[in-house]
Amino acid sequence: MEALHNLLRELAGVTGIRAALLVGREGFVIDAVTKSEGIDVEAVGATLSSEINSTEMVGREMRIGRMKQIIVEYEVGIIILSAVAKEAALAVVAEPDAMIGNVRYQVKKYAPDVEKLL
Repeated sequence: MEALHNLLRELAGVTGIRAALLVGREGFVIDAVTKSEGIDVEAVGATLSSEINSTEMVGREMRIGRMKQIIVEYEVGIIILSAVAKEAALAVVAEPDAMIGNVRYQVKKYAPDVEKLL
């Protein structure tokens, strides 16, 4: 798991990204790296899991396939949540002024390596 942690640390080190979390579909955090203090990553993981499952259900009902990526914009941050395997998703928290195109590119770039390490 050290290789996975190092990969998440590298991703979280990209300009504009403040956290990278790998979350299982059941709500458990597989690993996380964050630059912010005091974040309850376990609570975040459980909530993100619920979001993944809800979004997957919408995709099934609308007959548009599996969720690939969710982008949620908040007042002071952006979360990009991407499916990396049937059992996990990669969540990246970015600064509000981050170059969103670059952040999405980085997520797509790292996702295959993350999946291989699962």
